[in-house]
Amino acid sequence: MKTLCYCLLLTLLISTVRSNLKILNTPDGKPHPAPCALTCSGISRHDAANYRWYDRYDKKVGKSIDISGCGFVSRPVVTAMTATNQGDDCPSLRVFRTHPRNFYVESVEYAASFNVAGCDVYWIATGYNC
Repeated sequence: MKTLCYCLLLTLLISTVRSNLKILNTPDGKPHPAPCALTCSGISRHDAANYRWYDRYDKKVGKSIDISGCGFVSRPVVTAMTATNQGDDCPSLRVFRTHPRNFYVESVEYAASFNVAGCDVYWIATGYNC
């Protein structure tokens, strides 16, 4: 019985802990409950089977990034950058077409997919999961 009371008390305390994450506004402009605020991050690796760099018509490169594992219910705010440990020069990126399940990046300067073959995309997305 004592253990059960301890577990219940611990559960109540954990459920009342507040997050320090505060989102001032979002792309959809709709309010969401504060406890639903979420920051999710990851790396889209250069050798990911289904998410490789592709050549664009304007002599730039692009890449689709899967963020479905974050569980966003609306478009998050996304920041992304490239990096490598293989000695390649990676292009600066622009984030565009952000959706709850994925987003796209494109290089700011001219590049070809064979020039960025070793570049990973590091990203952070902030939004709501309910």
